[in-house]
Amino acid sequence: MQVGGIGGAFSAGLAGIQKGEQQVTQAAQEVASANTQRPVQATQDLAKSLTEEKEGQRQVEASAKVVETANQTLGSLVDIEV
Repeated sequence: MQVGGIGGAFSAGLAGIQKGEQQVTQAAQEVASANTQRPVQATQDLAKSLTEEKEGQRQVEASAKVVETANQTLGSLVDIEV
């Protein structure tokens, strides 16, 4: 994927937010559907799903910072041009 300029940073940031949200949603669904019939396996599955949920959350946070930085950069460029 080619990323360039401020628009590319916005696009990359938004794509990262969407990916993180999807990861959080999938992990949350896995936690909600955990099978307690096999406690050891359920515990391992829950630990994996909760870790993936936290990773998705961090992905969203990092990508939001990319969007925020691109927004600030664009604002600075507009201020310079005016």
